[in-house]
Amino acid sequence: MEPYNTRMLKCLKLTESHHFDHLVISSSYNLKYLLGANIDTGERMTVLLVSPGKKVKLFIHQMFSDQVPILDELEIVYYSDEMEPLLVLSEHLTNHERLGIDQNWLCSYLIDLLKALPAIRIEKSTVVEKLREIKDEQEIDILRQSARIADAVMYQIIQLQHLPATEREVAGTIASFFAEHGVNELSFKPIIGFGKNSANPHHTISDQTCQIDQPILIDMGGLFNHYCSDITRTFYLGRKNQQFEDLYQIVKETQMKAIEMVKPGVAFSEIDLFVRRSFAKWGYEQYFIHRTGHGIGLELHEGVSIHQKNHDVIKPGMVFSIEPGLYVPDQYGIRIEDIVVVSDHGCEVLNKCCKEVQYLDFVGV
Repeated sequence: MEPYNTRMLKCLKLTESHHFDHLVISSSYNLKYLLGANIDTGERMTVLLVSPGKKVKLFIHQMFSDQVPILDELEIVYYSDEMEPLLVLSEHLTNHERLGIDQNWLCSYLIDLLKALPAIRIEKSTVVEKLREIKDEQEIDILRQSARIADAVMYQIIQLQHLPATEREVAGTIASFFAEHGVNELSFKPIIGFGKNSANPHHTISDQTCQIDQPILIDMGGLFNHYCSDITRTFYLGRKNQQFEDLYQIVKETQMKAIEMVKPGVAFSEIDLFVRRSFAKWGYEQYFIHRTGHGIGLELHEGVSIHQKNHDVIKPGMVFSIEPGLYVPDQYGIRIEDIVVVSDHGCEVLNKCCKEVQYLDFVGV
């Protein structure tokens, strides 16, 4: 069950170094990362209790015994519907101990715990989230494969999607193409923006039909072996448009230079500030309205955030997006997004899909 035993050992050591007596882990993504199991118990409490110097304990309802992984040094504590799960958990804790809790535990559970142990010291924990920021070789390999599938789907859309079509129809085509590659779950609802809709970075898919001589922005991703892909490309439907091309080249060159900056020791703020200064040189800084990138892995957005106030430094094994964009209100937007994995001296771009200006054919009706 490697690398899960290794991850658990790292979690124990980090819990101890943070001086927690115990760590409560409830996030399904954190449980998947540490246990290698997809645990879904609905509204019933599932908690992993990590305590330095003691066996790791998994508290889970007895109905879900088939979801329990087999791992060294893992003790299973079952409870039934007749039992109060928080009281079962509290029996393994004492007042005045320092308890770290991850970011997804329900407030109702926390309130009940404080009723049972009013003097316990509660603190928010990011122990597991910090571990997940640095991907191991197995994770990187899966993310690499996930990105290749996304590349293939983007290529299929360019080559095979019949236009005109609605944004919703293109989203449906994306889902079917991912399924052809064995990916039956998307990592998020695709963002398909025709014309002025592309100026909204998180546009909600509509029934709008594409028109001749307008941009098409496609942001999509799938879930391969539980790891997300995420890629954005912007195209132009119809005849050559020099204004679009000029803006596109600014975004493209900025994105590629930002990727060149990615290496260990560089602060995330430096990457974001470079993008903003690059756009400012052309007088477009007001049209960049989001961060430069985000971490990715088991979740679409996890770990690192690339913005001008984040002075944390890049480390080998981190995986994140570089996705600058310019959005001219009521006209159109252009975004180019790739996923990169940090190496010892630079980074590997996982997405290989073409980034040159591409014009799509309008078949007509």
